[in-house]
Amino acid sequence: MSVSPSPQELLAAIQAGDEEAMAMLWRAWAGKVQLFARLQLAPCGPEAEPLSQEVAVDVFHDLWREPARFDGRVAFGTWLLTLARNKSIDRLRQWGARHRREITGEGFDDAAERHADEAPGPAEQLDAVQRRTGLLSCLRRLRNGLQREALMLWALEDLPLAEIARIQQCPENTVKTRLFHGRSHLRLCMERWLGLQGGRP
Repeated sequence: MSVSPSPQELLAAIQAGDEEAMAMLWRAWAGKVQLFARLQLAPCGPEAEPLSQEVAVDVFHDLWREPARFDGRVAFGTWLLTLARNKSIDRLRQWGARHRREITGEGFDDAAERHADEAPGPAEQLDAVQRRTGLLSCLRRLRNGLQREALMLWALEDLPLAEIARIQQCPENTVKTRLFHGRSHLRLCMERWLGLQGGRP
């Protein structure tokens, strides 16, 4: 059984002009980058989806042009999501300047079913879809963007506190506070959501 190449090996191949290595990196990470960016851009409403696609393309375009920018001092995923975060913030600022209105966290297209995990049976699969859909829906509705980002990294990417703090450029205690308040809001939202869907709390 062949072992998949590491991101570092793929980046080395990309530096040598290997397009297949770039395609492999895209297949492995583009979905995560786009989902992360879409939650960052949630205040943009219906425009969040196309803007998140632009962010993903920009991130990988930068990788293709300068693969040596990754120096290995942090985990590749942390570094990649930091790039996505910075580009998402730029897009969010541009959107805010264009629209000149108060940013809200409402009115999103709910495409979360695409990201639902497979489950063995129909009942379990439905439950998994409901929970993941509810989680993404509630994350989008968090008005505090930093709490939403911390929860996204913690709940969906399973990153440790130190990595989240590095991405958010803040102390770990600040991340803990954001997670505490974010989880409280998320718990209430999930209880309401599952109640409406007839799911188990």
